[in-house]
Amino acid sequence: MIVTEFDPKHGRCSLIIESADDLWTLRRLISKGDVVVTRSSRIVKNEDEFSRPDKGERVKVTIALLVAEVRLDSSVERVRVRGSIVEASDESVTKTGSHAITLTPGHLLTIRKEHWTPVEEGLVRQSKALSKRFIIVAVDRREAGIGILSGSHLSVATTIESGLGGKMSEEQSSKPYISKVVDVVAQSSKEGDDVVVAGPGNFKNAVVNQLKERLKSTTVQPVEGLDTTGADGLRSLVKDPAFQQIAKGSLLVEIQQLVTEVVRRVSVGDPKVAYSLTRVRQAADAGAVESCAVSDDVFSAGLDEEELVQVLNLIEGKGGSVYLADSSLEFGKQISSLGGIVALLRYSLRSY
Repeated sequence: MIVTEFDPKHGRCSLIIESADDLWTLRRLISKGDVVVTRSSRIVKNEDEFSRPDKGERVKVTIALLVAEVRLDSSVERVRVRGSIVEASDESVTKTGSHAITLTPGHLLTIRKEHWTPVEEGLVRQSKALSKRFIIVAVDRREAGIGILSGSHLSVATTIESGLGGKMSEEQSSKPYISKVVDVVAQSSKEGDDVVVAGPGNFKNAVVNQLKERLKSTTVQPVEGLDTTGADGLRSLVKDPAFQQIAKGSLLVEIQQLVTEVVRRVSVGDPKVAYSLTRVRQAADAGAVESCAVSDDVFSAGLDEEELVQVLNLIEGKGGSVYLADSSLEFGKQISSLGGIVALLRYSLRSY
């Protein structure tokens, strides 16, 4: 999330949504009664004498929406906000009735609140600190998977088929394929990213050398011993011990360590763990939650969205940490199997 302005004293925050993780932050930031200012489209009826009454022109306008309802749809990476228009850049836009806007990565918006809580301020300031990104590549001479790991979320940018076969003129025939992989990585990366390349044998090293030559100011590191490529290879790479050592201290590794400890405590009967929204809520009310992780498919378990947001904010309000886990990765699937939300506790609760 790129925060371009944050002035809690005057109740304003302007930002640009970058990723699926940001949508979860946004869902926790926007509340009923807030005003969201963004670009949208509205149908403006033509009042001309000969115009059809059921037709109108769709125009782009900047509107300020007084929020009545906000919903997260993480499966398609969007937040839906519904409310009434209180301001509009085009005078022809009617302010009667309700209007809905869809917020997705790339969207620019301003949130106005009468009062920013300490938890909300913390969410914004935390988002201002850019999370480390990794461009990861799982490649062999037949296929390459290229992904972007931002926070805990892995997005597969593309997979590339080489079209190569056999071993004839391997060095010469693979050059266009390697160049294409390098081009995609170069287009996907930005300043501060690290590039990690995994795959079998010398072919991986040839890709690494080309990337180092092309991206001179970027750290490019190989990972040995991974034979899986494409999208599956990317998912295998993020749980590989060598990659976790490279990404030590990142959000991804923190979540993996949290989930590993949750599974350990569950397996040995340690009471300082909670899973399912009901139990995590009880622990949050008692101020017992040290850290908590939520799978991004948590709502498939039928949980109440508003209650979940309240619990997450309560945890952070009492000094706990909250993490979002990508449900396509192994640790995200483990959280999903435990009800979509897990927590490590500071102390056991007798009621459990």
